[in-house]
Amino acid sequence: MEPLNISREDFPMSTASAEGMIPMQPHMDNYEIHYSEDVPYIKRGDRQLHLQIIRPINAGDKLPCIVFIPGSAFHEQYVKGRVPGLSHLAMRGFVVAALEYRGSECAIFPAQALDAKAGVHFMREHAEDYNVNPENIFLMGDSSGAHTAMIASFSYGIEDLEEDGRRSHKPIVSGVIDHYGPTNFLTMNDEPSSQDHRTPDSPEGLEIGGVPVLEHPELVKPTIVANYVSKDRVLPPILMFHGTNDELVPFGQACELYDALRKAEKDATFYQVLGAHHGGREFWSKEVLDIEERFIRRLCK
Repeated sequence: MEPLNISREDFPMSTASAEGMIPMQPHMDNYEIHYSEDVPYIKRGDRQLHLQIIRPINAGDKLPCIVFIPGSAFHEQYVKGRVPGLSHLAMRGFVVAALEYRGSECAIFPAQALDAKAGVHFMREHAEDYNVNPENIFLMGDSSGAHTAMIASFSYGIEDLEEDGRRSHKPIVSGVIDHYGPTNFLTMNDEPSSQDHRTPDSPEGLEIGGVPVLEHPELVKPTIVANYVSKDRVLPPILMFHGTNDELVPFGQACELYDALRKAEKDATFYQVLGAHHGGREFWSKEVLDIEERFIRRLCK
């Protein structure tokens, strides 16, 4: 038989049969996804930074976009390792762009937040290429990546946290999702932790230039997320998850920020994840993904 020169949709159904076969017609309740590897989004000096973009390919309307910032103790990241997990979000109808950013080895705070803002800017500028609704872009991160996501989301209009060509006088995203992120370097050791967060070689110390954290409050001040929270400052809504048994980023870090957000009457929702440690699979459970999907869809324009 000669090959058929017809479209995939018009290809005929086979009439072949085998005894004992079981017919089925699955209900397609998710999306087929496509992975765009190593998409360049900004060059810093001689270094090109990339996005790993996962997107549904059979969605009709323009989709919300999640720019995801992976945690790495503020060090260099292996972003591609996050692609399988992030695919669960893409299969729910979101474009997900996992962001490579400069680690503290080559650039200290606020480089990470500036890279995150550049990633958001890229996805907005290239929305048409990836079927994104540019009005519905969200930032999400875990651990140090969550800290970066929160700083990038809350710090619009702050001179030292803006770059020419990407300056904004309003929130750059529609919402932010925080998975167990640090929020105040000065209080990280106020609760039990498996790590000393005060030393020059700690993740927090290296993020501010390799100095003792408690001896340099002036360097820590711009890294404290609550310092960007006030009643008269418009902030994007935030969804927070933190495990009660987090051995690296104490649970109280989330409580401290949430208290500040509540006092300022901001749109903030905080889930205490009972028994969860740092980065456990609980944070990728169906319950959490359902909550995140509802949060995003509520805020979509």
